[in-house]
Amino acid sequence: MVSRRRLPDGRPIAQVDPGEAALLYREIFQEHSYRRPGWPAGPVDVVFDIGANIGLASMYFKQEHPGAFVVAVEPGPDTFAALTENIAQHVPGGLALEVAVAGRSGTARFGYYPGAPAESGFYADPAGDTALAARLLVEAGLPGADAERLAGARHRVRYVECRTVTLSDLIAQTAVDRVDLVKIDVEKAEHEVLAGIAEADWPRIGAVVAEVHDLDGRLGRVVRELRDRGFAVAVDQEARLAGTDMHMVFADRGRRSGGRA
Repeated sequence: MVSRRRLPDGRPIAQVDPGEAALLYREIFQEHSYRRPGWPAGPVDVVFDIGANIGLASMYFKQEHPGAFVVAVEPGPDTFAALTENIAQHVPGGLALEVAVAGRSGTARFGYYPGAPAESGFYADPAGDTALAARLLVEAGLPGADAERLAGARHRVRYVECRTVTLSDLIAQTAVDRVDLVKIDVEKAEHEVLAGIAEADWPRIGAVVAEVHDLDGRLGRVVRELRDRGFAVAVDQEARLAGTDMHMVFADRGRRSGGRA
């Protein structure tokens, strides 16, 4: 269910879960989770926001790079409705698409958490996701029983069929010469996003920031893939996520000519 609120900076937005929207605003706009010294190394004219949720990252990138063309991709039904409103209001010229980016085009089953939409994805794991959320709530100061109850309520899953496209499909659809910045936050499916990049399209990509879940050595494989493709790569982890499998990967070629067709 979509509702409306004003951000601390006064801008009105559409949201799905108020607590999650507040957390995302803090992480993105106040803690600058997508800012790293020297990254990206050049101008940003085109941004692909893969796993855009309600669009706060898209808004942030547009704020940081006012001239950029932003493509925001989100398959969750409620989150896409909010994303559409927020792109129209706050990302001039932006494009919102109701699809999931994967290793191939077609359809797939998407696990949607109405109470925790940012944690939705192809690899939704209600038991595991509930346990992690409860742990983080306890570490934030919530009593154990309350944390488990709240985490369980937030992770009641609903499965929906969604259309999938590859990142190369998006490049062709939007007719861009280059993608200067690709942000990936797709809840354990980040390796599939990279798998959907055709050989000819890798040189078109200038910088990547991805939340990577280190399951079965996935972090190492993602880092190696990006380095093999010519990127300099750095890995960070927020202090609050120490001991979890969640990491931020920043990759950059160190050059960019930019350009929308």
